[in-house]
Amino acid sequence: MRRFVRTGLGLLFGCMLAHGQRLIFTTRTHPSCPVLVSAPSESKDFGFHAIRIRNDSKKVIAALQLKVTISTGNMQEEVVDSSRVAVTLSPGETKRLEVHLASVQGSKQKARALRQEIASIMLFVESAEFSDGTQWNGNEPQLDLPTNR
Repeated sequence: MRRFVRTGLGLLFGCMLAHGQRLIFTTRTHPSCPVLVSAPSESKDFGFHAIRIRNDSKKVIAALQLKVTISTGNMQEEVVDSSRVAVTLSPGETKRLEVHLASVQGSKQKARALRQEIASIMLFVESAEFSDGTQWNGNEPQLDLPTNR
């Protein structure tokens, strides 16, 4: 396995697949998302073993809906995993969460089925539930925003 590290709104890493294929696991965010996701870590079994989250809103977060997609070419994406995570996160607070998303084996199989040499697998916050009963969900376009760390 070969590891690639880049900067961005999360750590990018890839693993070599048979016949020169690569998986690239990354995070992305909606411009108005109240949660910053960063520092994803992988494991032998999961592309996203753990992530760091920070509450950038002024409300207490009670739960997050996380979604993982794979790019299928022509700007198309397919959902490959998702999870609702109950978490209490005060404004400005940062936590590390084990999420166990994007099975490496399943991601490899999906990339092969799509006949992609390079497959981009992205984790993002689909929605956030606040302790006051309100909810944020990203109805605006998502952006891949590179930043320097």
